[in-house]
Amino acid sequence: MISQNNIIIDGAFDDWQQVTTVVADPAYDEHDTDWYSDGKPQPEARKYADVDLLEARFTHDRDNLYGYVRARGIVGRTAKSADGHKAGRYYFIITIDMDNDDSTGYPLQQGNYWPNSIGYDMNMEIEFYDGAFNTGHYLHHGFLAESELVQGRIDLYNYIVRLAPANYDDYLQWVVFEDSTFIEVSDKGPVHQGIIEVALSADGHEAEMKAPMWGFFWDVNGIPIVQLGNTIDISFSLEGSGELSESAQEAGYDGMTSMWGSDTASPIEDYVLEDLWSSVEQGSPTPDQFHLYQNYPNPFNPCTTIEFYLPVSEPIVLSICDAQGRQVRVFADDELPAGAHTLQWRGDDEAGREVSSGLYFTRLIAGGRTKTIKMLRVR
Repeated sequence: MISQNNIIIDGAFDDWQQVTTVVADPAYDEHDTDWYSDGKPQPEARKYADVDLLEARFTHDRDNLYGYVRARGIVGRTAKSADGHKAGRYYFIITIDMDNDDSTGYPLQQGNYWPNSIGYDMNMEIEFYDGAFNTGHYLHHGFLAESELVQGRIDLYNYIVRLAPANYDDYLQWVVFEDSTFIEVSDKGPVHQGIIEVALSADGHEAEMKAPMWGFFWDVNGIPIVQLGNTIDISFSLEGSGELSESAQEAGYDGMTSMWGSDTASPIEDYVLEDLWSSVEQGSPTPDQFHLYQNYPNPFNPCTTIEFYLPVSEPIVLSICDAQGRQVRVFADDELPAGAHTLQWRGDDEAGREVSSGLYFTRLIAGGRTKTIKMLRVR
């Protein structure tokens, strides 16, 4: 899927020039990342070109969020243990106020980011560790104490995210895979390649990221946390442990001492996830249009309703497949009359056995036309 601006995650960056949602950030304004926790009113300057953010851009399509950064140094560069150094860390972070509500989420300064802004709920984020990509993960700041993480994990494993007041220190982060499974991860953990994609330019000064919207999951009512029509605020940061930074070199360190630094751009505020495809691709179906509606509820457990509309009487095939494309159940393979049709799937296969949680696809075929929707069955 390409974005409204034809963005492809391939390490070629000409396509980003047409994206007009852009913020510029001054050069040589990187800073230390312990100023707030040390009680200082603002950060101190740090020499660290690799995290010196110069420009950020943001766009979306029906299914994905996209971010771009350009840095003075090398995005993702870390110290490597293979070189006799301490294994370094580097983060390409896009932090989002998901509900346009400053009372939920946390203030950026709590994470030692600068300039401060408030109300940030979730991240789409890339971690580089020990000289290589480590994870592309989602992150949720929705907790005020470590004790709240217990319920947070229960919710998470049911694909539920609750936007709530939060601090910086207590959060959950996870990698989502194509088959809709996910794993909770921590920094410096094992390498996991999930649905979040990243690519760097040949010279390392540019990076682009794509995060599918569905990986942010759903609220308690089954409404996607991220969907078209929402208004969000977006903050970009580059951050690293700085063993190879200019400040570390000037201090005489030999790659074994961390000197954390970061740079945060001014936020992109009131960005609307506009639906630019309805009139062309999706449509609000009129009575004479062939259409397969999104199931509801979604995600679901144990059952969900599927509706579709046929403008004329014709043979159809309505089937459900799993994330690997294997057919789970056929609901209809016959001629049906024109009009609206409704059925309920109880999460079972052709033999009546309960299917596992995960991502499923409903496919409607009629008269050479095909419509497909994604459904998520949760635990």
